[in-house]
Amino acid sequence: MPRQILSKQNIIQASVNLIESGEEPSFAAVARKLGTKSQALYSYFANQRALSYSIVAWAIKKMTSHLQEQIFGQSGISGIVSFAVEFRQVALQHFLLTQFVLKMPRTSAYPEVTAAFQQLKKLLNQLLATEFDDAQSQLLASRCGRDLLIGDIINVGTGWFSDKSISADTSFQELLIANLKLIKQK
Repeated sequence: MPRQILSKQNIIQASVNLIESGEEPSFAAVARKLGTKSQALYSYFANQRALSYSIVAWAIKKMTSHLQEQIFGQSGISGIVSFAVEFRQVALQHFLLTQFVLKMPRTSAYPEVTAAFQQLKKLLNQLLATEFDDAQSQLLASRCGRDLLIGDIINVGTGWFSDKSISADTSFQELLIANLKLIKQK
């Protein structure tokens, strides 16, 4: 690849491309992809960990922006389900990147990551507030939805759901709706 002008964005995009092609985004691999030396990346990222968390922040920001566009104007259980279904679909389309994000432990050491997750959480909480009146029900619905969502992404993405008598898409939606209704009745 011909040399490119380096920037944080170029480095992150090259890293994402590596991840989505099944490679680890090491400084050496990213530098090779960008036609430069790995030492040049240190001007933009203090170390591999900083680059990895910048990738996480980038992915969460992209997901949040996408979800905001897709679920605009929706509310209630149908809005929550739309949020989850869209999240699941994008996560499965980019499963290797999703795995990369999920394997990174949560930390407050990177404010950009914290801010990205807060924006995603804010979007979800706004949807939950349209259906659930109290904070405890909102928290239960949030945890339930996230548990189902992450579990389903991992199960489908790794091929664990092999029984085709009920599609994974259908079972995900039915389980989510049933659980949200149970929480609402509580």
